[in-house]
Amino acid sequence: LYEWVLEKVEHPNSPKQIEFARLALGYTMMSKRKLLQLVEEGVVSGWDDPRMPTLAGFRRRGVTPEAIRNFAEMVGVAKANSLVDVEKLEFCIRDDLNQRVPRVMGVARPLKIVITNYPEDAEEVFDAPLYPHDVPLEGSRNLPFSREIYIDRDDFSLDPPKGWFRLAPGKEVRLRYAYCITCDRVIQDEAGEVVELHCSYDPETRGGDVLGRKVRGTLHWVSAKHAVPVELRVYDRLFQVERPGADPERDFKEDLNPDSLVVLKDAVVEESLAEAAAGERFQFERTGYFIRDEDEGEDGKLVFNRIISLRDSWAKKAQDSTPKKADAEKAPQPSRKQSKPKARSKADERDRIRGGDAELAARFNKYQVELGLSRDLADRLTGERSLSDLFDSACQSEAKPGSIAQWIVNEVLSLSKDKPVNSLKLSGEALGALVKLVDDDVIAQNAGKTVLVELAEHGGDPVAIVEARNLKKQSDAGSLEPIVDQVLSDHPDEVARYSGGEKKLLGFFMGQVMRASGGSADANSVRQLLQSKLP
Repeated sequence: LYEWVLEKVEHPNSPKQIEFARLALGYTMMSKRKLLQLVEEGVVSGWDDPRMPTLAGFRRRGVTPEAIRNFAEMVGVAKANSLVDVEKLEFCIRDDLNQRVPRVMGVARPLKIVITNYPEDAEEVFDAPLYPHDVPLEGSRNLPFSREIYIDRDDFSLDPPKGWFRLAPGKEVRLRYAYCITCDRVIQDEAGEVVELHCSYDPETRGGDVLGRKVRGTLHWVSAKHAVPVELRVYDRLFQVERPGADPERDFKEDLNPDSLVVLKDAVVEESLAEAAAGERFQFERTGYFIRDEDEGEDGKLVFNRIISLRDSWAKKAQDSTPKKADAEKAPQPSRKQSKPKARSKADERDRIRGGDAELAARFNKYQVELGLSRDLADRLTGERSLSDLFDSACQSEAKPGSIAQWIVNEVLSLSKDKPVNSLKLSGEALGALVKLVDDDVIAQNAGKTVLVELAEHGGDPVAIVEARNLKKQSDAGSLEPIVDQVLSDHPDEVARYSGGEKKLLGFFMGQVMRASGGSADANSVRQLLQSKLP
């Protein structure tokens, strides 16, 4: 209709329309009409409910603007409709928070431990770092320790399975930053529920020194005497299916996830969080990322909203909810024709691959400890041998490992799609050289993506491709001025409109200059030159 109107009125300068696909995100409803229905019916608390895909909801949940921008850059724009994997958004959120958020300790479901051989009135204070070694930030906080502490109930098992490295009767574990303890006695109530543990500590293991013993489990904890009671609101995906509302025959609200919000009112956190301000973000070690909400809980408790878990546990929920053997024997068994293999998440699949490849498992640890990569980046790089080989080969160059990792995860994987990376004609040497060109500001990011596509399809030397296509970043006025002058000469009507007050057209001119330069022009230099020439 818009095109028809322009044609009938014989508009002298009909604008060209380019329609891009909307952002469709897995496990997310993007229809404003249906979101309004959730708000009006009280399914969510409002437009700023942390489960809502709105900027207000993201802000209250604790997602940073940088994470959203990184996600937008990762997925780009397209004309064809497609569904974006929500794991990409979650990866961007984790990757951003990992580099900025201080680490503290909190216990979601407290289980009391009495350290029987620790003096009753004694207290100690440990100096605990706020950031791990791979985060370029410094700081520490005081961590009080006493005879009674809390650990998470999930960190204890009366009948531990094989490979259990947490606490169990007779088993020894390390308390993070403190001592090693051994479980000597379990106190249960009449219903058989564990209500308290009696443990003994080894005073020679202060600070985690195990004196040559193999103690594989490390638990987070909070001193009971100094614990701050809080309310944790554990948010998860609002919908439990990847395409909510896809079936027109059923109400889209049937796809809602009943566990999208779990409120834990008996949680405790360490003393340093007693004065946490609204909007402050923290990583509760081994639990997830949280933000202090403006609301208060019962009895004036602080409220912390979970931003995101430390890793993707969505597929694991299906595994945890599988019926036990006794129940499975009672349940009717599906026929062979009906049975389907259990879905496995990408993260679990990468875990499985590393479990069968000792070299990949070693690299997973090396990338975090020696190269300083985040856990998410190391996880994605070691889910496939050819991908890890490409990264190792590229790291032989002078480019930064972190930059190479970001290019592989954000760009190379997009080019390879579901095929092995070694199906591309891209060598590690060429990738490292390309990343170095971008890091050294020789070429722009967009020009680098252009070169990467050619390397993936045909191979070659990135330096030679940059020279042949004249993609070096142009920042001097002498080389940019002819391009700018030509663009202004080709668009006199737009120049007149800009002169008349339509200053937003500056972006249009910048786009034209960048296109004319093949993406090699320096954006800041182009902006300054245009502003000096436009009336």
